[in-house]
Amino acid sequence: MNRVLVWHLEPIRGGDESQGPVFYADHDYLPQAIRLYARVAPGGGDLKVDIRDDGASILTSEYATLNKGGNAEEHAEDYPAPQTAIEEGSFISLHVVRTGDAEDVTCQLEMESLSNEDDESE
Repeated sequence: MNRVLVWHLEPIRGGDESQGPVFYADHDYLPQAIRLYARVAPGGGDLKVDIRDDGASILTSEYATLNKGGNAEEHAEDYPAPQTAIEEGSFISLHVVRTGDAEDVTCQLEMESLSNEDDESE
């Protein structure tokens, strides 16, 4: 089973606290794509977000980024090697590291389940 988490932030604010909903991982997942969209493109610098699994970043020190002047980034992720799975029972949150003056932001995290529990082909 795959899962997509979506955060929509209007308004958006910088800082280290989580924004939007916090999600519960009902299976073990491997993060796939992170997609960022802003109705009003960042004009004061890049928009940078961090996605955390129980408070620890799932990314490298290079956060998911929507470049200044852009409205969408389909592959904003930068995962460490080897990539760490999100374990069942974890809480997943979004943190805006820098707003870049973007407005009306949507962040989408696509994940692949590491469990065959809901595989309908069996």
